[in-house]
Amino acid sequence: MKQSLIIREARAEDNEALLALDRQCSMGEGALLSFDRAPDFFARSRPYEQFQFFVAEAEGAVVGVGGAAIKRLRIKGEWLKAAYFYDLRVDPAYRRMGVASAIGGALRDFARKEAVELGYSLIAEGNISSLQFVAKRGSQPVRRCMLTVLSAHSPDVEGRGAWRPLAEEDVDQVSSLIERGFQDHDLVPSFDAITLKGLMRRAPGLSFQDLYGLEAEGRLVACFGLWDYSGIMRISVRGAGEVSPYFLLPLAFEAPALLAEVIHQTRRLLAERGRPLGRETSFSHRK
Repeated sequence: MKQSLIIREARAEDNEALLALDRQCSMGEGALLSFDRAPDFFARSRPYEQFQFFVAEAEGAVVGVGGAAIKRLRIKGEWLKAAYFYDLRVDPAYRRMGVASAIGGALRDFARKEAVELGYSLIAEGNISSLQFVAKRGSQPVRRCMLTVLSAHSPDVEGRGAWRPLAEEDVDQVSSLIERGFQDHDLVPSFDAITLKGLMRRAPGLSFQDLYGLEAEGRLVACFGLWDYSGIMRISVRGAGEVSPYFLLPLAFEAPALLAEVIHQTRRLLAERGRPLGRETSFSHRK
């Protein structure tokens, strides 16, 4: 297998093969969420400023893929250049044949070429094969996090506080709020004004027209972006079928109590849009 295996950079024309491969690879038994990236496998990565995928070919077919995105993250108060490894997929018929290791080697070489100081992955709890794979390569568990799903059909949709739509000219205030709110957190990406503007330009379904802020005493104390993720992938919830997903990104608040205000406003906006699901994720992990 190793002699006939070809590892190369992914190309746009690999899209259909990668979509088919993705459908064959689940996150583990009992997963609450399932995903369909059609029509664009690469859309999930376009918000990243820099990313790279490698594919494995055997007998002329794509049998594996893995990606890495380069980020600037804060770890224990220090800014580091990091590689986020994600979307490792291997055709079930080609597992335990060295495919994942070969892709991992290419990703590691890419990260070294970029002179990264840290590499990490996020793996679902039930994804045993991926957990075993990264453990064998020296990775260690560092943080546990939880995905919170908010239903727009909750009766608790009453808006609170003086929320207002934000605009591009508010980007400095948003960046400052993120810095204040998460300065003692690990794995927080840099969201300075330039980086934030770049994200808003690259991310499908996210724009400055979807940002909202809460003010108190003349300053911004909470904000969130209502990112329509349906243009990147379709998401189904076990037992509930397909939903219309939103991410809260960027998300920031001066005090934990203000998160309740964010949730109230998110539910109200989603209810107004007639969407069945909002999805809240935080880009940070508490020390």
